[in-house]
Amino acid sequence: MTKKANQGAGISIKVVHAAMLVLGLLLILLLIFSSYKNTNVFTRLNKETGNYIVRQKAAHDLMEASDYLTEMTQRFTLEGDTQYLDKYFEEAFGNQRREAAITSMAENEAEQTLVNQIQEALNESNKLMYREYYAMKLVIDAKEIKTYPDKLRGVELKPEDMNLNAEEKMDLAQKMVMGTEYYAQKELIRNDLKAGLNTLDNIMTTARTETTAQLNSEMNTVRIFIIIVSVLLLIIIALSAYLGTIPLIKAAKCAQNGEAIPVTGAKEFRYLASSYNKLTGAKENNEDDDD
Repeated sequence: MTKKANQGAGISIKVVHAAMLVLGLLLILLLIFSSYKNTNVFTRLNKETGNYIVRQKAAHDLMEASDYLTEMTQRFTLEGDTQYLDKYFEEAFGNQRREAAITSMAENEAEQTLVNQIQEALNESNKLMYREYYAMKLVIDAKEIKTYPDKLRGVELKPEDMNLNAEEKMDLAQKMVMGTEYYAQKELIRNDLKAGLNTLDNIMTTARTETTAQLNSEMNTVRIFIIIVSVLLLIIIALSAYLGTIPLIKAAKCAQNGEAIPVTGAKEFRYLASSYNKLTGAKENNEDDDD
């Protein structure tokens, strides 16, 4: 009865391996899922970084376009050369970098606060254009320029300005686009753009902080899974040694010495050891009977 109990006792190595296989597959699936989440975090960070670059470029383009219009206006009022007039209107209504900045923001789903700040900068720039138009019309009248953009034909000079001589009209035009009031309006545009860039920086900082925290969390999860897998591997090695390797070494040594094999280890090995001991015991009894 004891032999039969020993023969059926013990842990089945088949069950152990099956359990380890299931756990291993589960951990592999968890690692794959975790890596997928990490990929999503990186994708989000890349998207936010790309949006940041696009939005920052849009804000700088708007300022550069506004400065370009200012430069062309000032050159025209100083020199009266219509090439600057043509370049001004090509930028304002041809290239339209200022309007493109707002479009770019909308296409990249920028936060409404940021869009409003950039839009306000554009509005201030458009207000400044009316002042520039008037200065241009003064120069056109002073220089008696016949061919000029239709946009300026609707600009009517004040009666007191119409009565000025050519030199006085040129001086007034230059003061309008180079004086304190003009640059005060330019400063409003810069302030709106600075506010927009600050908002953009805050958005990017928040996104980086959130994604970094999420990434660290996911990496910690991966580290935990790696530790669990490592522990399971050690357990598998220890169980394999305890259930199979060590009993096998003992069995080989006992067999060489003609001794009974200890019934230890895995359930399957115990069965084999018991069967071997029965066979060798029966053989010895037969030999004794023959003697």
